[in-house]
Amino acid sequence: MKERLKLVRKKLGFTQQEFADKLGVKRGAIANYEIGRNVPIDAVLSLICREFNVNKKWLQTGEGEMFSEPSNSVLDALAVEYNLRPKDCVLVEKL
Repeated sequence: MKERLKLVRKKLGFTQQEFADKLGVKRGAIANYEIGRNVPIDAVLSLICREFNVNKKWLQTGEGEMFSEPSNSVLDALAVEYNLRPKDCVLVEKL
């Protein structure tokens, strides 16, 4: 997964710091994921997939396409309307 995380970040044109800032995590966490020292927890994977329209199956296994079609869900509409951060969306989704 570490290679796919790095590939997503580079494909989007972000530095590790920019990627981390978009997700609300520390740059060191991204660095550790990319070198394989740590594996992101499911909540972080969900953040990456939601924020950047990444296909979760591809991210975890390498199967399928890198990016998913953008979602037009009610949660996405609420996120835009109320300026929710990706972390907030994950919490709302779990309710």
